[in-house]
Amino acid sequence: MNHQMSFRRLTLIALPVAALLLAGCSSTTAEPDSGKAGGESSTGTGADDFQAWHVKYAECMQGEGIDYPTPSADPNAASEALNIDELGGMEVFEAANKVCEAKVGQPPAPTGPDGKPMTEEAMREEMLKTTQCLREHGADVEDPQPGVGLTLTDEISPEALEACGISGVPANAG
Repeated sequence: MNHQMSFRRLTLIALPVAALLLAGCSSTTAEPDSGKAGGESSTGTGADDFQAWHVKYAECMQGEGIDYPTPSADPNAASEALNIDELGGMEVFEAANKVCEAKVGQPPAPTGPDGKPMTEEAMREEMLKTTQCLREHGADVEDPQPGVGLTLTDEISPEALEACGISGVPANAG
């Protein structure tokens, strides 16, 4: 039997800052609460801050029983995508995510090309550019809601993903 990787409910997990822009600012659907008062660090670079946070987050998710990938030491390494269904489903993943975000906090704000922290509005604009690119390459995708990452389906071709700069997504076998 030829095992095919399904893109159903495949949510991009943003590892490097560039991919973070494509996926929104969290690893799953973000909590709509915007109580981030005082939670953002102003020391170090955004990539370094995110990398440190991501290592702690990955360790926590693994401790919660999720087969979450260990982040690369290189903050510019390609993203790795997770198939939520293979990890026990959305409810299991969201429960672990909630525990881990309570332990390690929300991810720090990503930085833009200028090295400055991006606003939520700027991140949303990047996601909207990505969805537009996907549409131009034949994908039927909806604009993500504010605070929610980009969710891909198995109907999006690997060529469209590549053309729009989305890396780390497993290709369909077969």
